[in-house]
Amino acid sequence: MPLDRIGLAGTVLALALIANGPVRAAPSDFTASALLRDSVAQQGLMRHVEALQAIADRSGGNRAAGTEGYDRSADYVARTLRAAGYAVTEQEFTFPHFAETAPPVLARVGEGDALSHVARTRTMRNSGSGTVEAPLVPVALGLDGSSPSTSASGCAPSDFAGFETGSIALLRRGTCSFTTKVENAAAAGAAGVVVMNAGTGDATGPFGGQLAKPAAIPAVAIPFDAGAALADAGPIRVRLSVSAEARTIATRNVIADLPGTDGGRVVLAGAHLDGVPEGPGINDNASGTAAVLEAAVRLAQLDAPPRRTVRFAFWGAEELGLLGSRHYVDTLPAEELARIEAVLNFDMLGSVNGVPLVYDGDGSSEGPAAPDGSAGIERMFRDYFAAAGEEVKEISYGGSSDHASFAARGIPVGGLYTGSMEVKSAESAERWGGTAGQPLDPCYHEACDDTGNVDAALLDRMADAAAHGVLTLARRAMPAG
Repeated sequence: MPLDRIGLAGTVLALALIANGPVRAAPSDFTASALLRDSVAQQGLMRHVEALQAIADRSGGNRAAGTEGYDRSADYVARTLRAAGYAVTEQEFTFPHFAETAPPVLARVGEGDALSHVARTRTMRNSGSGTVEAPLVPVALGLDGSSPSTSASGCAPSDFAGFETGSIALLRRGTCSFTTKVENAAAAGAAGVVVMNAGTGDATGPFGGQLAKPAAIPAVAIPFDAGAALADAGPIRVRLSVSAEARTIATRNVIADLPGTDGGRVVLAGAHLDGVPEGPGINDNASGTAAVLEAAVRLAQLDAPPRRTVRFAFWGAEELGLLGSRHYVDTLPAEELARIEAVLNFDMLGSVNGVPLVYDGDGSSEGPAAPDGSAGIERMFRDYFAAAGEEVKEISYGGSSDHASFAARGIPVGGLYTGSMEVKSAESAERWGGTAGQPLDPCYHEACDDTGNVDAALLDRMADAAAHGVLTLARRAMPAG
């Protein structure tokens, strides 16, 4: 899951909404899901987790979209669904792929200079490729102490007044997108761009920026202290080198339906299947994949078909900007999109230092407002955890995972999460165990996100909640409002 996390932040709470207004899920809902929850067991969940780890192990160590590891993961999910009796759709789509072929270089021209090489330089995704040697020109950095805490360096074309064509622009992170900064620099005649971190709050160290579309010039990111040192060095020449390639790659979503008896409305339960190139992507997100896949297998074994059609979706290229779910939403006919009553998203359910978290549907936490009906989903999950005798916290549903693609169309959304880079508080450590002051997932987007990075017991509990939500939403009516 990309971390733009606007905050930390069933099934059917939205389900539990009837024409006369919201109603709390009945105790019978908890009882009714017991058989399914009992069948979604830790052994089955971990079998999927271990299978995806084995795929990563024989595929270069990762399962990123566009790689052999992802294709094998999609094959595994599709094969498992077909064995359970599902007709599987594999929806292909393409995306622009960017890959470095060598580490970036940012060096001062001249032997023996203390700034001869700037370490911790990172290439911005979708940077142009090439080597440039030119003067480095600071642009509206605001390092004199008089500037506001948020920099607007490079956000306006006027920032580049008097900029010498062919120079390399030194910019500061903040206010506008990296894309805007780089495009303004290129329009001013810059031959390359170096973006230093903002220097405020946690925005000080190395970081990896992403441009919304391919740039024509090299662009890299450096820590604040490195940028400040370069700016303070006075007029200097630097060598900037980016070696990368861009191409179009095909990948796919894997989708399967369990038909309902009413033939109309759909409850969609999804998880992203891809990981990042840095590691095998087991908590993020083999854990959510396992929960959805095991629920699908076990739900197909129940004697009574659900009232609502249940659609199980495994999204590709989530880590590259929710590309799979966005493609699905953008290409689904309007009448088919209107059939989807609720979307449940399960992204990272086994964080080793984690906390059980429910997406905020009623807007009581900081973050964007959720579509109508989302509050019901939140309450449904809360009622489930209360009935199970477990405490749970809420988190802003945010926009950094696949539910956001549906929320943007006004479809009620909900989901579960156990944490990534958020730091565990002392209160949470006392309540749920683990280590205060440490990330909820210490291996988030790292090579160590393997099977050892999954709390199997927590995954089991969250998968039970997910299964309960899916079944409850599938069996009970949910109003449009």
